[in-house]
Order: sequence, then C-alpha cells, then structure tokens
Amino acid sequence: QRVEIKRSDLMGTWGAGVFENDAASDWLGHLEKLGFIAIPTPLSVIGEYAARKKTIPADVEQSFWAMCEVVGIAGGLANPSQVTDYRATISREAERILKIPNLKRRILWALERLEGEATELEELWESAGEGEAFRLHRDRAKNAALEVLKQSE
Repeated sequence: QRVEIKRSDLMGTWGAGVFENDAASDWLGHLEKLGFIAIPTPLSVIGEYAARKKTIPADVEQSFWAMCEVVGIAGGLANPSQVTDYRATISREAERILKIPNLKRRILWALERLEGEATELEELWESAGEGEAFRLHRDRAKNAALEVLKQSE
C-alpha cells in the first residue's frame, strides 16, 4: 500500500537528520521535563498504531529515531553535539535510560514494524530527493542504540 506524501508534509521538518524536525524537538522537551520516563513513549505510540494496523505517522517515527539517538548518546556511542541543549539531561539520566526494563526488546519490536515496508517518513524523504541522507541518519541512530543496549546486557 503506497502512501501519498505531499511536499507540504515537510512543514515542521528542516532536514533529514534525526533532530532536524519539530517532532524530535517536542520529544526532547518531554525528555527534559520527564527524564528517562520519556524514553518508552515513542515505542508505546508505535505499538498503538501497529495494534490498530495503521500506518505509523512520520512524526511518530521521527520521535522514535530521536529516542534511539538519545539511547546511543546515553551509552557514549552517538555524537551529543546534536543535542547541546539537552546534554546535561541525557548525562544525568543515562544510567536510568540504559536500565529501562525490556528496552532492547521493545526497540527491536518497533524496528520490525518500521522496517517491514517503506514508511511514511522514508517516502517523504524519497519524494524530497533526500532518501539516502535520511537512511544514513536513521541507520546511525538505530545502530548506536542497539550497540549500547547490547553492551549493557
């Protein structure tokens, strides 16, 4: 099933990078307010869409990749310069982030849902001619999170 993406869907997004959109910025604001408790939120939202057999919206996926990047930063495997304003929060919450029960299993489950077919977000970046840049940022965030969680097992 092909999702039609209009150029106007790029509103709130200024680049293909993990933190170059409003959804990631909003999620970082939740992280600042709630601490490590904000980490599972994108996973829960993906679960809700998957349970209803609905397409996962681009903004939900953007928040998920931001969460993966933060997990990578918490474990020292991603570049914290992208989130300069939140570095102190991530550092303070790092130990608790890495001890969230079943985090790796939940991330793997979400990845299975997102990697099963072309997503709305990926199609958005393909239609904008930046699919490769998006995939590079996405894969870096995914790999950092998974590597950190593998090491903390």
